[in-house]
Amino acid sequence: MGKKVRISIIRKEFYKDIAERYAVPGLTICPVHQVGQVFVSDGEHKPEGLCEYAWLPIREMVRLVSHGELLQPEGTWMLDNDKGLFACVDGIRPVIMLVEAVEE
Repeated sequence: MGKKVRISIIRKEFYKDIAERYAVPGLTICPVHQVGQVFVSDGEHKPEGLCEYAWLPIREMVRLVSHGELLQPEGTWMLDNDKGLFACVDGIRPVIMLVEAVEE
């Protein structure tokens, strides 16, 4: 088993123009997560409390960083090669997450 991985909620977005066109009336910004929330994964499993739609796009990245693999070709995306920024799959109200290995 690899390192634990921290998943931090760093931003929530809401695209009103898209919501007005495609969403049910009254849809608002994601009610599930709050900026500043932190979850910890063992590198393989979804942490309790993390939305399934947030987990889906990051689960492979969590596994990679848990095992010390780079999330990008060296120096092409993030300042730190062992961290990544990802969004949940909700195209109207995405939640942005920072994924990083936790030193024990």
